[in-house]
Amino acid sequence: MQLNAEKENAVQRSVPHRDFYNIRKVDTHIHHSAIMNQKHLLRFIKSKLKHCPNEVVIQRDGKFLTLSEVFRSLKLTAYDLSIDTLDMHADNTFHRFDRFNLKYNPVGESRLREIFLKSDNFLSGRYLAEITKEVFSDCEANKYV
Repeated sequence: MQLNAEKENAVQRSVPHRDFYNIRKVDTHIHHSAIMNQKHLLRFIKSKLKHCPNEVVIQRDGKFLTLSEVFRSLKLTAYDLSIDTLDMHADNTFHRFDRFNLKYNPVGESRLREIFLKSDNFLSGRYLAEITKEVFSDCEANKYV
């Protein structure tokens, strides 16, 4: 039952140039892992490296690795990280999730994507949850929600 169906129809009919080709598309396919911008992700990763370097974050080949060990194996330090080194520009990926997934690896490393951007990982998605909460807090503080 539509309470305002007649009013809505009247309003729709009164809009000039109303036709199928003027409909606006809303993309509801949202990638949770892409909730933050590159700068926010960079700050988050650097913060974790500074405050939690000895936290076990991944298991590889039966060995548990801390965050600092993962970065050491990649020959990277917090100082090396920048927007450019993150290299997470998801351009030219429209309708191509294989390309999106390849591009959305921090520093081109799937290990970092698994640690920071996945919910099904050794940390049970805690880092992704933390950064999501940060983004939501930022949005609320800036009156976006």
